[in-house]
Amino acid sequence: MSLLCAALWGQDAALKDTFLQAKALWATQGDREGATTRFDTVVAGLAPKAVGLDTEWFQVLCESYNWLAVLDDRSAQNRPRAQVRLQALIDLNPDFDLDRALTSQRLAAVFDRLKGEKYALVKLTYAPEGGRLLVDGRPGTPLPKKYLPFGTHKLTYTRPGHATAEITLDLGPRDAKSADFKLTRTASTLTLYVHPSDVEVLLDGQSLGFAIGKAGPDAAPMALPLGLRPEDLSAPFIIPELPAGKHRLELRAPCFRTRTLELGADLATPLADHTLEPIRMEPSKGTLSVSSVWPGGELFLAGQSRGLLPVMDIPVCSGPYDLLVRFPSGGFSQQITVEEGQSVRLEVRPKPRLAFLGLEAGDFTGRARFLAQLETLGDRLQQLVYLPARPDEPPQEALVRLKASRDTELVLIARPVPDQVIHRVELSLATLDGEEERLLVKPLEQDPLDSLVARLNAVPRLQQPGLGLSILDVPGEPGPWVLAASESALKAGLQTGKPLLAVQGKPVPTVLELRQLLEATKGPVSLSQGGATAILPIQTEALEVSLGSPALSYPAVLAQLRLHYAGAKSDDANLVKLNLALVLMQFRRYDKAIELLRDARLSTTRGVSQGTIDYHTGRCFLHLGTSYQSEAGQAFRQALKYPQSTLLGPDGPLVAPLARQALEDLK
Repeated sequence: MSLLCAALWGQDAALKDTFLQAKALWATQGDREGATTRFDTVVAGLAPKAVGLDTEWFQVLCESYNWLAVLDDRSAQNRPRAQVRLQALIDLNPDFDLDRALTSQRLAAVFDRLKGEKYALVKLTYAPEGGRLLVDGRPGTPLPKKYLPFGTHKLTYTRPGHATAEITLDLGPRDAKSADFKLTRTASTLTLYVHPSDVEVLLDGQSLGFAIGKAGPDAAPMALPLGLRPEDLSAPFIIPELPAGKHRLELRAPCFRTRTLELGADLATPLADHTLEPIRMEPSKGTLSVSSVWPGGELFLAGQSRGLLPVMDIPVCSGPYDLLVRFPSGGFSQQITVEEGQSVRLEVRPKPRLAFLGLEAGDFTGRARFLAQLETLGDRLQQLVYLPARPDEPPQEALVRLKASRDTELVLIARPVPDQVIHRVELSLATLDGEEERLLVKPLEQDPLDSLVARLNAVPRLQQPGLGLSILDVPGEPGPWVLAASESALKAGLQTGKPLLAVQGKPVPTVLELRQLLEATKGPVSLSQGGATAILPIQTEALEVSLGSPALSYPAVLAQLRLHYAGAKSDDANLVKLNLALVLMQFRRYDKAIELLRDARLSTTRGVSQGTIDYHTGRCFLHLGTSYQSEAGQAFRQALKYPQSTLLGPDGPLVAPLARQALEDLK
């Protein structure tokens, strides 16, 4: 009897040793009892899972039954049990033939008698060979002889590129019949092997499936020239019917370069079987680096964590990815494509997360359409990470969950509002701390979410390029009027109380046009007021968030500022605090605004600067009531110390006159 390939024994080393020991004990030592005990161990380990055994292990089980029958037959006491062993072997595999050199003629005759009581012999021939045999719809090995139970059976033989043949046999006791299969070729076939396996195969753009599994030892002549083992190749992938003409064969796999083969018409005509040389896929990778000045970010690529930021030059298979960075607050998401050999580098910042809690109960015309628009809102948002509602979770339960987990910064709830004719829908947008705004929309409008999307995508600026000047448009003047100037601008020759006639040698009639020019300019800027030209460097100037603007969603602005503060330092951080306080004032949270303003200190003294902070501090105290008038007066007096401080931006109103008027009002 043949022994098995080494790969078999890797499945269960203990059974391997037991099987070999059993044979050795009888062959070399004549130890029948020791051999029987070990063969029984093999049968106990394999018989319960006989249906799922591969071919080699199934053979081991059958051989073990054969050995046990022979060993039992040599003992008068155990001889009756030999017939039980043979019957178990027949029931397991009626096509198994005893080792006639090992088994006595008497025992072999018992085996043949037992098999003849239930099974009839069928002799088979196959032309051509190498096909697949099915017996009553169940796959079987195309052997030259098969033993089938008495009764009617349908035998089907198939081979790629050939018409299927079927034979029906009626079998009874002592029958010995034959089945001769002769297939007619109908098409050419193409067989290919791929390294590695699990590669998608496409013919003329249509997917045919995947080349999977491992090749057997017969693939060794093809694998060895490539420096591979047979098992390094996929199992043979067969294209059973290759249409006439030329074809394009594509092989695709993640992390590998797509292979394209042009197939000539000679592979399809005349009809024949063709096997391509093994195809070796080449790796295709790039690198990815992601960093952030905001702390605590964790990178997720295609849903898998790749570690805390910064993540530098990690190898990544080429292809498209959904990239996500989770920060302690906020998140960042982006679809990226890594090309072969490319290094993708991203500097990311957290964006506020907006969780849609769902549409509250209430039926109205267009409900399904409106809900679908809300579910895809994230595709239109540029400054927020959108979290769709969970299926079957009521909005109020979702709100409780998110408040407990702090997995979002903003929540959106939609509520139907009954009307006489057609319902409207109220969209409630709020932070988890309760800063809320509401928007009524008509669900049957062509784009009822347009206004919400525009406001959520609008992010106010906190800084702009400037020249150290306070300027404004004055009717009748040829250019921006210089209201105030920094000390360095005055030293450079700029004069207050006069217009700018030319910037970079060109007339700039309005403040807006000057600002647009500065946005597009790098390096020093030349300015003329009609006399000598002054050269001023471009510098960064602070801005305030405008309040009461219909173009802004203030809960979203608040969430943006809170995340911005987490990555800001020194004057930038204090400017964020000032603007956080302003937005809180929009929501009448004056107590919280004062906490931020008292903790903010700007090193600048002109434009939006320390005097601006002091003035807003005084305003907050006034809103808290008459008991805080003393604190308000102190803040306004402090603001008077900064005569060049302004509101809104460097071109806004001066703080000092406003503070002086506020002190007069307190008297």
